[in-house]
Amino acid sequence: MTQFAKFISFLFHPVFMPLVGLIIIFNSGVYFMDVPVEYKRFVYLVVGLCHILLPLSILPVLIYLKHLRNYSLDIRRERLIPLFFTTICFYIGYYFVSKLAPVRLINLFLFSSTVVIFILLFVSLFWKISIHMTGIGGLTGMILFLSFTYGIDSTIVLSFSIFVAGLIATSRLALQSHSILQLTAGYLTGLLSVFVLMMQIIL
Repeated sequence: MTQFAKFISFLFHPVFMPLVGLIIIFNSGVYFMDVPVEYKRFVYLVVGLCHILLPLSILPVLIYLKHLRNYSLDIRRERLIPLFFTTICFYIGYYFVSKLAPVRLINLFLFSSTVVIFILLFVSLFWKISIHMTGIGGLTGMILFLSFTYGIDSTIVLSFSIFVAGLIATSRLALQSHSILQLTAGYLTGLLSVFVLMMQIIL
């Protein structure tokens, strides 16, 4: 069970969620998302670099410098430097996408992802919150936004995201990484933050 829980935690690592969100948006059927392939490739490239590769690359460096014990980030104070670095990386990714290829829906999603990481950084100064659940919560918030704003039938993908959230929560409990309160707080933080921020598109 422990090995399976670790596999789930890796498979649904929060740094992958922005990329998954982009894939969903680009295939959502929103009428103005019929954009050139070159644009999609550019966004995928920037997100892959700034939201995945760079944030993950800092971890072995911090372990080598003995700022981290391992990759799990189970100790609250050990999360601060990785979250600070990730916030910067997310913002750089958002900045390049928004300046070089402006599509408001994409920009708001990447901006909301950056804000969520900053919120996690702030909360982690005082309390240990579930980063994994925040990630899947943010993805769920984006899916709900697409459904409410554009009338997209997202029953299947929304149901799957909720199933994954339950899977992640169970795995984190099995690993004794979080309490139920920390998991719930993380999920609601991601869901509400992304949903509310992306609602600015209709204002």
